[in-house]
Amino acid sequence: MDGLKLNNWLTLAANIGVIAGIVLLVLEIRQNTDLMRAQIAMDRASVSIQTLSDFANGGEVARIEALLYDEVDGFPFALNWSDKLNSEERRRYQFKIIARQYELSNDWFQCDEGFLSAETCERHVRTRMRRNLHRFYELEINFARSQYSYVEMMQELAKELDLPAINDDGTWQR
Repeated sequence: MDGLKLNNWLTLAANIGVIAGIVLLVLEIRQNTDLMRAQIAMDRASVSIQTLSDFANGGEVARIEALLYDEVDGFPFALNWSDKLNSEERRRYQFKIIARQYELSNDWFQCDEGFLSAETCERHVRTRMRRNLHRFYELEINFARSQYSYVEMMQELAKELDLPAINDDGTWQR
């Protein structure tokens, strides 16, 4: 009888071990899936950012920003500065700002998914979002391809900065 009891206890312990192993495996797979999603989002953003930065730059973006800082009081928080640029400068700067928007959207995704600390999200990501929102408005950059939580944050910041409202679809109210 003792052998049967021992066998039952061993069987129970083995079954519990198997169940615990399966639970740990499922948790690890979920974690890997989350990390893969973050990496895919980062890769997509990186490609877009690099492509747009290449279009924008060629050494011109620094010159364009210097011009804007020199000639527009309160830049980058001012409005109606784009008329200081010719069509080529405007397009180059627009590519740069679209790249920045993709970068911030990806950063916000990382925040939203918990891959970045709350301090980083508040101090760095949100600050950069606030710093670029006037540029996004001026150049008519919308957030239609961004996740809804990013659009909501931009709506909040637009209200805070007294900019025109952003629609739920990520477009500016004009």
